[in-house]
Amino acid sequence: MRAALPFLIPVLLIAAPAAAQVSPEPGKPVVVDATLSGQPIRPAAGVVRYTITQGVIPVGGGVPAHRHPYPRLVNVLAGRLKVTNLDTGEVRELKAGDWLVDAVEQWHETAVLGSEPVRLLTIDQAPPGAAVTIPRNP
Repeated sequence: MRAALPFLIPVLLIAAPAAAQVSPEPGKPVVVDATLSGQPIRPAAGVVRYTITQGVIPVGGGVPAHRHPYPRLVNVLAGRLKVTNLDTGEVRELKAGDWLVDAVEQWHETAVLGSEPVRLLTIDQAPPGAAVTIPRNP
């Protein structure tokens, strides 16, 4: 049974550093020029606030259907994660070391794969006070 984690990352626990973390090679930038579903990345207009969060999704867990109104940069620090885009039907598997920008304004859900918790670093860019994650069924 998948554990429900409402409001995604802001309510998740902070984890200790894991040996599985994969960093970019020194001197080699990571370039992300489209969302996970192939959308061009368009930053929020006007004044923005960056919110940086590290969270954990436990083994057997996942995040129920939700969407992000603004770009969310994600680095998978440890574990394996399945992301299902409920609007396009596309399913992607992510692993430690992967960087991505979540789909914007598209419903998606996640599930942990394997026997290791998933550790994520997320960077949200949104107007101050704006919601960064909208649950499908609040």
